[in-house]
Amino acid sequence: MLLVARKNLFAERTRLGISVGGVALSVFLIGILLSLYRGWSQQVGGFVEHVPADLWATSDGTTDFVAAGSVLPDSLGVQLKLLPEVDVVSPLIVRPMAVYRAGGSRSDTFDVQLVGYDPKIGLGGPLEVVEGKSPPGPGEVVIDVEMHKRHGVQIGDRLVKGTKSLTVSGFSRGGDFIYTQVAFATLDTTIDFLELQPRTQRTFFVLTLHDPAQRDVVASRVELAAPGVHMVTGKDFASETRNRILSNILPILIVVLIVAFVVGLAVAGLTIYTATVEKSREYGILKAEGFTNPYLYRVVFEQSMITGALGFLLGAGVTLLLAPFAQDTVPQFVVSVRWQDIAAIAAATLVMALIAAYIPVRRLSNIDPVMVFKG
Repeated sequence: MLLVARKNLFAERTRLGISVGGVALSVFLIGILLSLYRGWSQQVGGFVEHVPADLWATSDGTTDFVAAGSVLPDSLGVQLKLLPEVDVVSPLIVRPMAVYRAGGSRSDTFDVQLVGYDPKIGLGGPLEVVEGKSPPGPGEVVIDVEMHKRHGVQIGDRLVKGTKSLTVSGFSRGGDFIYTQVAFATLDTTIDFLELQPRTQRTFFVLTLHDPAQRDVVASRVELAAPGVHMVTGKDFASETRNRILSNILPILIVVLIVAFVVGLAVAGLTIYTATVEKSREYGILKAEGFTNPYLYRVVFEQSMITGALGFLLGAGVTLLLAPFAQDTVPQFVVSVRWQDIAAIAAATLVMALIAAYIPVRRLSNIDPVMVFKG
């Protein structure tokens, strides 16, 4: 039976190539979009998740780290330090903004997530410095290395906003949010650069505890004693940041995935259907010789499964080969290929192949051997 299916498929190699190519294109699109979503999901919020803090203090209603809509008084840090469970408290000033390089066009701006931190404490500062000087001095900033790759910012360059500028003193890693990158400066430099009023205004406080198991107790106590303050773990805050950013992308992604699935289904279905119609006489002869409908159905299903398997292998192979290359070429194209996603795509391809065989099977059931011989 498998031999019959293979002979029917490979009799028209051009048509088989088109069918396999359609399924492979569908698999490639689904695979690359899923890996892109996984990569973005890991990257967006990664900085928040990797800051070695047990709790983040934000103002109530704050949605995420990137929007940085939290406003807290510096006096809150003093109160937090008085708690016996608290080990370290580090204030942060966070502002999203657009800057340009001194000497370049004012219109050639790019996004920066400026983070002011206390270098004496270090918590909330650069996760890993890969080049240059850190901590930054007065009027200096440490930028993420992805900003250097994407916008050509070099150590010694000045980042300008309005009448203020910061001099790049080093590169760090771990602060890439895809469309913006974190840049670190001292609290005093950040206050002067933003012309912050009042100067005691802070965005977040990050805390470490003597016993991390006490985080829920500490969070409840702080929220009860300081109305308007919300305590959240780094993992939950990172998740909120991801949801805030990626929730706008997810509906578009779902639509494109559905379109990719339909394209593969349509190409495979039309090819198998055409092959079945062209072999109607042969199928009629087989019926006349005593072969049952279930036997013929299996032939069609095997044709569809062979097409789907070849298309999956080709599409998955191209995805695995091109994904790393695309990431090296376009830094924003951050991908993460997981075996679970490959298995899910294989299952989707199986469903695609089964559906593609349905209409040709119905055609087979209507073939009359007597009419074939009369023709």
